[in-house]
Amino acid sequence: MPDGRNRRGARARRVSCLPEVRVASPRIGPREVLHQNPFGTVYAAHADFGSVAKDYYVVDFGPRAGMVAVRDGHVLLTAQYRFLIDRVAWEIPGGRIDPGESPEDAAARECLEETGFLCSSLKPLLTYRPGLDNVENLTSVFHSEQVEERRPFVADVAEVLALAWVPLNDCVALVLEGQIVDALTVSAILAYRCLGTRR
Repeated sequence: MPDGRNRRGARARRVSCLPEVRVASPRIGPREVLHQNPFGTVYAAHADFGSVAKDYYVVDFGPRAGMVAVRDGHVLLTAQYRFLIDRVAWEIPGGRIDPGESPEDAAARECLEETGFLCSSLKPLLTYRPGLDNVENLTSVFHSEQVEERRPFVADVAEVLALAWVPLNDCVALVLEGQIVDALTVSAILAYRCLGTRR
């Protein structure tokens, strides 16, 4: 999925209900790294469109992957403390894709590391970008209904605090009620629900 399209969508009928809009690509200057740490890079770039120019400031976190692990109609969620909301959030397992690692392998690894559950026979669910101007974090989400416990879960205050198997309908309700607010989890839960209605 390097081009950001969903493999499932590539095989399905393409929806073409939007008008075609074209724009000439701007002349883009060199990227200036403003800050770099082990988790990401912040850089600036100047784009000249001819009649107008814009400066872009981008936070590049690299690619990540997530897993919708399903067992008997229940979705596996993890509880983690999140700084920006200063509370615990319920999310699907997921994280960074290591250099040389495929998105599929990363999704399975992250789920195993965070929860102790190994997913097999992964299927692509969706691929998206959380930002198109200022956040680079290409995200690939997979789903699996073949989930096996490989080791007991151990809570970690710096990582995952708890696990819960939540019925899919309740996950959707939690999203719509604003109790699940993580973009990865919101997108994944709703996409998985849509997939179920198309089967």
